[in-house]
Amino acid sequence: MLIINFPNRTVTGEVKEEQQLPIYQSAREEKIYNSQKVFAEQTGADSESLVNIFKELIASAIRIEKNMEHYRLEVKEADVKAIKQELNTSNQILSDFIIYMDSVKEVLHENGIVGDKFLVSLSEYYKNLFNSNES
Repeated sequence: MLIINFPNRTVTGEVKEEQQLPIYQSAREEKIYNSQKVFAEQTGADSESLVNIFKELIASAIRIEKNMEHYRLEVKEADVKAIKQELNTSNQILSDFIIYMDSVKEVLHENGIVGDKFLVSLSEYYKNLFNSNES
Protein backbone atom coordinates (compact mmCIF):
# COMPACT_ATOMS: atom_id res chain seq x y z
CA MET A 1 0.00 0.00 0.00
CA LEU A 2 1.59 3.27 -1.09
CA ILE A 3 0.96 5.95 1.49
CA ILE A 4 0.09 9.31 -0.02
CA ASN A 5 -1.19 12.13 2.13
CA PHE A 6 -4.35 13.63 0.68
CA PRO A 7 -6.18 16.34 2.60
CA ASN A 8 -8.94 14.91 4.82
CA ARG A 9 -8.02 11.29 3.98
CA THR A 10 -6.69 8.60 6.30
CA VAL A 11 -4.82 5.43 5.39
CA THR A 12 -4.50 2.11 7.21
CA GLY A 13 -0.95 2.67 8.46
CA GLU A 14 -1.81 6.10 9.83
CA VAL A 15 -4.88 4.75 11.65
CA LYS A 16 -2.77 2.03 13.25
CA GLU A 17 -0.17 4.63 14.21
CA GLU A 18 -2.74 7.01 15.70
CA GLN A 19 -4.55 4.26 17.62
CA GLN A 20 -1.27 2.64 18.67
CA LEU A 21 -2.28 -0.64 17.07
CA PRO A 22 0.39 -3.17 16.14
CA ILE A 23 1.37 -3.27 12.48
CA TYR A 24 1.31 -7.06 12.43
CA GLN A 25 -2.01 -8.60 13.50
CA SER A 26 -1.81 -12.37 13.27
CA ALA A 27 -5.54 -12.94 13.88
CA ARG A 28 -6.45 -10.57 11.02
CA GLU A 29 -3.91 -12.25 8.74
CA GLU A 30 -5.25 -15.73 9.54
CA LYS A 31 -8.81 -14.53 8.85
CA ILE A 32 -7.71 -13.34 5.39
CA TYR A 33 -6.02 -16.65 4.61
CA ASN A 34 -9.06 -18.62 5.76
CA SER A 35 -11.38 -16.53 3.58
CA GLN A 36 -9.16 -17.28 0.57
CA LYS A 37 -9.25 -20.99 1.36
CA VAL A 38 -13.06 -20.89 1.55
CA PHE A 39 -13.18 -18.99 -1.75
CA ALA A 40 -10.92 -21.62 -3.34
CA GLU A 41 -13.12 -24.45 -2.07
CA GLN A 42 -16.23 -22.76 -3.47
CA THR A 43 -14.75 -21.94 -6.87
CA GLY A 44 -12.20 -24.64 -7.55
CA ALA A 45 -9.35 -22.11 -7.57
CA ASP A 46 -5.96 -23.16 -6.22
CA SER A 47 -5.99 -22.46 -2.47
CA GLU A 48 -2.21 -22.49 -2.07
CA SER A 49 -1.70 -19.94 -4.85
CA LEU A 50 -4.33 -17.59 -3.43
CA VAL A 51 -2.87 -17.78 0.07
CA ASN A 52 0.65 -17.19 -1.29
CA ILE A 53 -0.52 -14.10 -3.19
CA PHE A 54 -2.10 -12.68 -0.04
CA LYS A 55 1.01 -13.52 2.01
CA GLU A 56 3.04 -11.41 -0.42
CA LEU A 57 0.53 -8.55 -0.27
CA ILE A 58 0.46 -8.58 3.52
CA ALA A 59 4.26 -8.77 3.78
CA SER A 60 4.55 -5.78 1.45
CA ALA A 61 1.97 -3.81 3.42
CA ILE A 62 3.83 -4.54 6.67
CA ARG A 63 7.15 -3.40 5.16
CA ILE A 64 5.55 -0.16 4.04
CA GLU A 65 3.79 0.45 7.35
CA LYS A 66 7.08 -0.05 9.21
CA ASN A 67 8.68 2.61 6.99
CA MET A 68 5.78 5.01 6.58
CA GLU A 69 7.96 8.10 6.82
CA HIS A 70 9.43 7.15 3.43
CA TYR A 71 5.98 7.05 1.83
CA ARG A 72 4.53 10.37 2.91
CA LEU A 73 4.44 12.48 -0.20
CA GLU A 74 3.23 15.94 -1.03
CA VAL A 75 0.99 15.63 -4.05
CA LYS A 76 1.17 18.36 -6.68
CA GLU A 77 -1.36 19.03 -9.43
CA ALA A 78 1.09 17.72 -12.04
CA ASP A 79 1.37 14.49 -10.05
CA VAL A 80 -2.40 14.11 -9.97
CA LYS A 81 -2.54 14.63 -13.75
CA ALA A 82 0.17 12.00 -14.29
CA ILE A 83 -1.60 9.55 -11.99
CA LYS A 84 -4.88 10.06 -13.86
CA GLN A 85 -3.10 9.30 -17.14
CA GLU A 86 -1.58 6.14 -15.64
CA LEU A 87 -4.97 5.09 -14.29
CA ASN A 88 -6.52 5.59 -17.73
CA THR A 89 -3.78 3.42 -19.23
CA SER A 90 -4.29 0.81 -16.49
CA ASN A 91 -8.03 0.83 -17.09
CA GLN A 92 -7.45 0.25 -20.80
CA ILE A 93 -5.07 -2.63 -20.06
CA LEU A 94 -7.60 -4.15 -17.66
CA SER A 95 -10.37 -3.73 -20.22
CA ASP A 96 -8.22 -5.43 -22.87
CA PHE A 97 -7.43 -8.23 -20.41
CA ILE A 98 -11.13 -8.77 -19.68
CA ILE A 99 -11.86 -8.96 -23.41
CA TYR A 100 -8.98 -11.43 -23.78
CA MET A 101 -10.28 -13.53 -20.89
CA ASP A 102 -13.75 -13.55 -22.45
CA SER A 103 -12.23 -14.93 -25.65
CA VAL A 104 -10.31 -17.55 -23.60
CA LYS A 105 -13.57 -18.47 -21.90
CA GLU A 106 -15.24 -18.88 -25.29
CA VAL A 107 -12.44 -21.17 -26.52
CA LEU A 108 -12.62 -23.24 -23.33
CA HIS A 109 -16.40 -23.39 -23.61
CA GLU A 110 -16.14 -24.57 -27.23
CA ASN A 111 -13.90 -27.37 -25.95
CA GLY A 112 -16.36 -28.44 -23.27
CA ILE A 113 -14.69 -26.64 -20.36
CA VAL A 114 -17.39 -24.71 -18.49
CA GLY A 115 -18.39 -23.69 -14.96
CA ASP A 116 -16.07 -24.94 -12.24
CA LYS A 117 -13.84 -26.59 -14.86
CA PHE A 118 -13.23 -23.12 -16.30
CA LEU A 119 -12.01 -21.78 -12.94
CA VAL A 120 -9.90 -24.86 -12.31
CA SER A 121 -8.34 -24.54 -15.79
CA LEU A 122 -7.51 -20.87 -15.22
CA SER A 123 -6.21 -21.61 -11.73
CA GLU A 124 -3.91 -24.31 -13.09
CA TYR A 125 -2.74 -22.04 -15.92
CA TYR A 126 -1.76 -19.23 -13.52
CA LYS A 127 -0.25 -21.67 -11.03
CA ASN A 128 1.99 -23.03 -13.79
CA LEU A 129 2.77 -19.51 -14.99
CA PHE A 130 3.80 -18.38 -11.47
CA ASN A 131 5.88 -21.52 -10.96
CA SER A 132 7.69 -21.05 -14.29
CA ASN A 133 8.44 -17.40 -13.41
CA GLU A 134 9.95 -18.42 -10.07
CA SER A 135 12.44 -20.78 -11.75
